[in-house]
Amino acid sequence: MKKKRHSAKRIIGGILFIAAFVVFAYISCTVAVHSSDLENCEDTYLYRVYGYDRNRYLRNHGREAEIEDDYSVSDETGEVIALPAAAPAAAVVPETVPSALPEPTPEPTPEPTPAPTRAELNAAALGLPAPPNIDINDWQYVLVNGDHPCDPIDYAPANLVYLNMVGDDTDIRTGYDGNRQVVDARIAQPLIDMTQACKAAGLPVYLSSGYRSYSDQAANFKRVCENNGISDGKNYDGYYITMPAGSSEHQTGLCCDITDYYHQIKNDAIAEVATVQWLAEHCADYGFILRFPADKREITKVMSESWHFRYVGVEAAKYMKENNLCLEEFVDLYTT
Repeated sequence: MKKKRHSAKRIIGGILFIAAFVVFAYISCTVAVHSSDLENCEDTYLYRVYGYDRNRYLRNHGREAEIEDDYSVSDETGEVIALPAAAPAAAVVPETVPSALPEPTPEPTPEPTPAPTRAELNAAALGLPAPPNIDINDWQYVLVNGDHPCDPIDYAPANLVYLNMVGDDTDIRTGYDGNRQVVDARIAQPLIDMTQACKAAGLPVYLSSGYRSYSDQAANFKRVCENNGISDGKNYDGYYITMPAGSSEHQTGLCCDITDYYHQIKNDAIAEVATVQWLAEHCADYGFILRFPADKREITKVMSESWHFRYVGVEAAKYMKENNLCLEEFVDLYTT
């Protein structure tokens, strides 16, 4: 009887144990954190709640590369503990950048060398230095001769003035005065300056002929031709001794015959006069040239006139004197 009771107790105890085990297993499965929960959760706080450490979980699952260092599990207690916060990374101090050096001043781009002018090319071909940079069409360079008559043929300067013929005073008069010499107003002051300098050198001057109108030149041409038994105004060598009306430089008012006193007849002997020689030497300083030198007769087609001075401006006059050019040659540099 006792044996049967003892067997019954064992059976009942076994059933109760099995039942308790089933209940415990059920509760464990319900509460336990599944691997999918751990894999999908990025918040370490969840691991604490469920008593798990992500490091240990990932290590157990062969995923050590994903272990985070924020939390770990104590080997002694199995508790999840926070690791000490890592010291903040030292601030990266940028390397001291030296202050920017000043930009080097760029070398200025050289101006392109301008192409030589026609006058420069022509001068170079003749072995001459570069001529002045001028407008050859300006008034002081007008060329009037047997091949280039005045334009218009009866041209007259717009402004004429009257000067003392012997340089006793320096008045420039604008009203008509038959006892004075008449010239274009634009050359009056340079002409006075030159004659006064000549007088200061102790030499007498006489302004014998300045502007002549077209009609005046026509009368002069007729008279000279009749006196010399010619009809074209040329001597036996073929050089002009008087110019036809319209072809005389006197009609421009830009020239003047200058001697030491009044000479009714002008000839080669005047070249020996001290006044004329001084003027030939210094006239370029005042903008004048000796218009018809003896060595240029083949070009000018005019006999030597040592008394005939023409205004062209200081720059041109000096260039022509230094390079022994007459006005025709000078103008050709710019026009041929």
